[in-house]
Amino acid sequence: MPKNLSENSRQAAKSPRNLSKPFAALRLCERSRTFQTGSKILIAGILLIVLGIVGCNSTSTAYPGLSSYPGPAFPSRQNSPAYPGAPSRPVAAATPAPADEFFNRAEEAYQNGDVDQAIANYAQAIALDPKYLEAYYNRAIAYEDKGQIDLAMADYHQVITLNPKYVRAWYNLGILEYKGGKLDQAIADYTQAIASDPAFSAAYNNRGVAYDDQGNLDQAIADYTQAIKIDAGFAEAYRNRGLAYREKGSSPEALADFQKYLQLAPNAPDRAQIEQWLAELNGSNK
Repeated sequence: MPKNLSENSRQAAKSPRNLSKPFAALRLCERSRTFQTGSKILIAGILLIVLGIVGCNSTSTAYPGLSSYPGPAFPSRQNSPAYPGAPSRPVAAATPAPADEFFNRAEEAYQNGDVDQAIANYAQAIALDPKYLEAYYNRAIAYEDKGQIDLAMADYHQVITLNPKYVRAWYNLGILEYKGGKLDQAIADYTQAIASDPAFSAAYNNRGVAYDDQGNLDQAIADYTQAIKIDAGFAEAYRNRGLAYREKGSSPEALADFQKYLQLAPNAPDRAQIEQWLAELNGSNK
């Protein structure tokens, strides 16, 4: 039966498992936001100086504080933890450096659907700053969009070279390795992601799927269970664990997990199939 992945499906001999999604690109990177904030601070400082010179005898009013910029959202698969923004570089001036200008152009091109131009601009940013981690990461996402998986993986590896604990890169690499049928490498990548963030429920779920495909049901169940311990509302982990229990012949456990899955995801697209399995399991328990 086909195994359901995020963007596509591939043939597998087992019942379908749901793989958690990769992280998306770093949209509106903090570096560009930091420069914007620096510009505001500079303008505010000049304004205050001018006001102090021109109107020192006038009644002053409180100058409002600058709004803080929240970190961008990083869409991940269902119920996986949110991550803070990527670290920003020190700002030497209010005007963005050339590398950041190309990064921002790449962002604009990507958001306008021009992936090729985005890749070209990320490449320019990297040429000007070979340690521009965010540009490598976002270019990897763009390469994935174009189906250029080898180039995407090369950029993720470059991210990891720059920051070995960059969870998003390890996690996305694991998904690409899994899709390429390299289960051992996928497991290794997810393990690195978990080592950097032991509370990363989606990485446990995905590593469980890889173990499951290898026939290591006990290890798969252990990973699904850990994902559920971290996030009790992780519907896909209940579903996947229910399938593993079903394959092991553990009917009561499979029954409980399938029921919990439908409770958490009442509009699940595979509801009819799960209900069929529930009917079979209920019959076997009589």
